[in-house]
Amino acid sequence: GVDAAEVPLDTSALVALCHDLNRMARVRSSLLVGVLLVLALRWVAQVFVPYPYDAPRLPTTASQAAVAAAVVAAPLSATAADEYLNYNFAGEFTPYMIIGYFGTTTAMTAIAFLSYLILTKLKII
Repeated sequence: GVDAAEVPLDTSALVALCHDLNRMARVRSSLLVGVLLVLALRWVAQVFVPYPYDAPRLPTTASQAAVAAAVVAAPLSATAADEYLNYNFAGEFTPYMIIGYFGTTTAMTAIAFLSYLILTKLKII
């Protein structure tokens, strides 16, 4: 067999090989980016559906436009129910707010204490 020490090392051939490998990698990466871009565009194109030709279109005559404008301009609040909403954020304290405050602060204190206890027992802090 031939010993590796006996084979002369040609640095110019090695440099040319490295340049060829870099060029091939650039071509492959740009080809991969192009393929991924085409696939992404095809995927996004599925979002847009064609217009159904038998669907109703915008009004074309003046009377149809006037009727459409009158319908759009009709106040929607005229049909809303007029009921009292119990709005409890006007400054008064409610049992719900008091229980929520003490429950939340107690739970957060317990979580902080248990986290500290675990971390000190594991000698992390």
